[in-house]
Amino acid sequence: MGRTSPIKPPSRSLTDDVVVVRLRLESDLEAIAAASHDPQSLRWLTDPPMDEAARRTSLARVAEAWRSGQAAPMVIAAAATDEPVGIVNLQFRDDEVATIAYSVFPASRGQGVAPRAVQLVSGWALGELGLSQLILEADEGNAASIRVAEKCGFERTGDRVEEGGETTVIFARTAG
Repeated sequence: MGRTSPIKPPSRSLTDDVVVVRLRLESDLEAIAAASHDPQSLRWLTDPPMDEAARRTSLARVAEAWRSGQAAPMVIAAAATDEPVGIVNLQFRDDEVATIAYSVFPASRGQGVAPRAVQLVSGWALGELGLSQLILEADEGNAASIRVAEKCGFERTGDRVEEGGETTVIFARTAG
């Protein structure tokens, strides 16, 4: 699955003057790698911590994700300093639907970073990219992500019980 064509980066800056969502840079990789080892990140995300091999190939994999139409991985940065404070990613199911996932680095949690980034990326995806629907999935125990989904206009559409008994809450937001 995925898109049938490459994804074009946003034509304008995705910013609300507090955060900016932008393409990943080599200078972001140290912060991304460090955050990938954070216990809270490991609790909620399925990605393994970034090791040295993954770090070396990271930007090439990111470029291929954009080129292949599979995903749009970006960095959330502080608008004032351009320092990375999190990551956000669209994973395309097809030309009309994508899932959105994000992680805020430990030092920036609780500051409203995630809802700001999700709003910016959602506006771009449902507008400029022309998607009809975004899906956001959160573990039922991840109250912070559930609040982000609700705050950003996603509606709960169902639940999925995972192997092992955990429940994933599924939210969707549509264009228009």
